[in-house]
Amino acid sequence: MSYQVGLDKIQEAVISSHFMHELAGDPRLELYDEDRFVAKALHIDAEAVHDRLIPALREACDVFSGHRAAAARSRARDNYQDYGLADPRQVGTAQVITEVMFDRQYRAEPLRSCSRELLCGTVAERVEAGSPIEMVIPALPFKFSSPLKTRGRLPDLAELNFLLGLNEIVSTVEQIYRAARPDLQGPLARFTVVSDGSRYNKLVNEPDSVVERYWNRLGVWVERLRLDEHITILDYRSLLRDSMPAGDRRRKSAIAAGARAEYGRVLWSIFDPNDMVSAMTMAARVEPDPEYANAEGRFVPLLKSLIYTIKYDSLTMFDPLPADARHALYRDLTAHIFEPYVAIPPDELAGVRIDARAGLAPTDRVKERLRQMMLRESWACAIDYMAEIKSDRELAEDPILTCLPGHLRWTIHAKAGQLALSTPIAAGIRVQAWAGAAVFKLTRRKDVKLCTLPVLALEGAGAIPVRVRGVDDALALAGQPLFYIYPDVTFADMDDFLAVVRRSLVRRRTN
Repeated sequence: MSYQVGLDKIQEAVISSHFMHELAGDPRLELYDEDRFVAKALHIDAEAVHDRLIPALREACDVFSGHRAAAARSRARDNYQDYGLADPRQVGTAQVITEVMFDRQYRAEPLRSCSRELLCGTVAERVEAGSPIEMVIPALPFKFSSPLKTRGRLPDLAELNFLLGLNEIVSTVEQIYRAARPDLQGPLARFTVVSDGSRYNKLVNEPDSVVERYWNRLGVWVERLRLDEHITILDYRSLLRDSMPAGDRRRKSAIAAGARAEYGRVLWSIFDPNDMVSAMTMAARVEPDPEYANAEGRFVPLLKSLIYTIKYDSLTMFDPLPADARHALYRDLTAHIFEPYVAIPPDELAGVRIDARAGLAPTDRVKERLRQMMLRESWACAIDYMAEIKSDRELAEDPILTCLPGHLRWTIHAKAGQLALSTPIAAGIRVQAWAGAAVFKLTRRKDVKLCTLPVLALEGAGAIPVRVRGVDDALALAGQPLFYIYPDVTFADMDDFLAVVRRSLVRRRTN
C-alpha cells in the first residue's frame, strides 16, 4: 500500500500511553518516597558506563544486526513472488535490503500497510545510483513530566536503546549493501530522527527549554556513541520552517484550524466532568474521525494517554511542596480522574478555595475542583492534538517526506505506506523511550533485555534505580537514574551486574 491521505477509519492509533490509567488505578503499585529511593539506589561509575556497559550494548547490537542480515537474504528468496519475480534466483540486493524493512524484529505492524514491491522500487533506485538508503522517523520529543512515568526530564538509557535500535536497522542494511558494492565509499545507510517535541510541547504546557535541553543531550549521546555518521537528529519545527513550501505550511495551518473548530463544536457539547463515562461513550459515537477497530474510538484513548502526558497548569500552584507530597496528590487525582470525589453544584465549584498548602492534605471538595480543572485541560488538549495530527494527515503528501524526499518513512504508529517501528515489550506493554525509564529485565528465556517501563510499574515492583557517579556531560542526570534493574535479575554487585549484561543481553524485540 502507498501513503493515503486522511486518518484510517478502521485502525490508526495516534498515541499509545492509555495503559497508564490501569497502572495508576492499581493500589498495589507505589512510587518510592525520597528516603526509599535513596536507600534502594545503586551507583555506577561514569567510567564503567563508557568502558563496560556501552561496549556490551554495542557488541550485542553488532551481533544482532549480523544475524538479521543473514535472515533477510533467506526471507527475500522465500518471498520472491511478493517482489513480482518469477524465480527466487532473480532476488538481488534491492530485494534483500527491502526485506530488512519487513523483519518482525524491526517492524511492528501487519504487512498490509506496505507493499514489498513498491518499497523495493524505491530501494532499487538508490542501489542502482550507488546512493545511501535514507530513512526517517519522527520520534524522541522530550521526556514526559508525569512522575508516574519518569524521574527526570533528560534522556536516559531508554533513549540510548532507541538510538541503538535504529542503528541496528542501519547496520543490517549497510552489511547487505556493502557486500554487494564494496567499491562504494562512505555510509550506505542513514537514519534521520525528526525530534517532534517542538510540534507538541505547547499543547501539553511544556516550555521550549525542556525540549531544547532534551534535544541537545540526545546530540551528545549520538556523538558519544559514535553514531553521527549514520544517525542525524533534526528539530521538527525547524525542518518544516526551512524545507516545507510556504503554501503547504499555510494549508497545514488551515487544516488544523478547521479541525480544531469542528472537534470543539462536536466534543465540548458532550463534555461532562460529573459523568465522564457517558461523555467518553458519546465521544466514540460522534467524533469526526472514528476508529472502528477500537471500541473506544480514537479520541478517548488519546484523552486517556494525555491525562498522563500533560504538565497541568492546574497543579503548578503546588510546585513549592515537597516532591513526595506533589507526587502523592498527582497519583490520587489521576487515578480518580474520571470519578467525582464529591458532588458539587456547578455554581459552587468556582467558590471552592484552593490553598497550595492544602496539597499536603486536601479535602475532597478541593480535589474535586482540581480534578475538573485537569479534565478540562485534558479535553482541550486532546482536541488540539487531533487538529495537529489531521493537519499532517490531510495534506496530499506526508510533510516530513515533503521536506526529506527519497527517504523511507518509518513511524511509531502504523499507517498506510509507512513502516511502524517495533518496540520491545516488557510486563505486557510497549512503552516508548520518552514515556518511561530504562530497565534491564529478564525475558521468558532468562536472557536479559533492555526495555522501557513507567516508573510506577518499576518502583511498584521493587526495581533498583541506578545512578551515575562521576562527572560526565552525557551522564550528568542530576539524580535521575540512568536505568533500573528489575527484581528478576540476580547479581552480587555492580561489577557482577555488568558481567551478567555482557554475558546474557539479547536484542530481540519479539520471540
